[in-house]
Amino acid sequence: SENTFREDLKTLYNKLGIENKKIVFLFGDQHVAEEGFLELINNMLTSGMVPALFSDEEKEGILGQIRDEAVRNGSSQAKESIWQYFVTKCSNNLHIVLAMSPVGD
Repeated sequence: SENTFREDLKTLYNKLGIENKKIVFLFGDQHVAEEGFLELINNMLTSGMVPALFSDEEKEGILGQIRDEAVRNGSSQAKESIWQYFVTKCSNNLHIVLAMSPVGD
């Protein structure tokens, strides 16, 4: 379901931004269980993040974990600046591969 997919994306973004892992996200047409998945992928491709993926409480936890690193790397103390550092770090560590086949219905 889309809710499960969103939870999986949260795990993915935590690995990308907090654990600093480089990950290839392979998404094939067989993975499109719901059309909403494609909208989420589109957001990942265009902005680097799925809007409203994390609740405010989860976002605060992420900011707390990455704040020192962000400031060391030139970000200001502002929440927006630290969040942008997290999103940029995630984008740099994420490589998305879309595998869509024209064959079929």
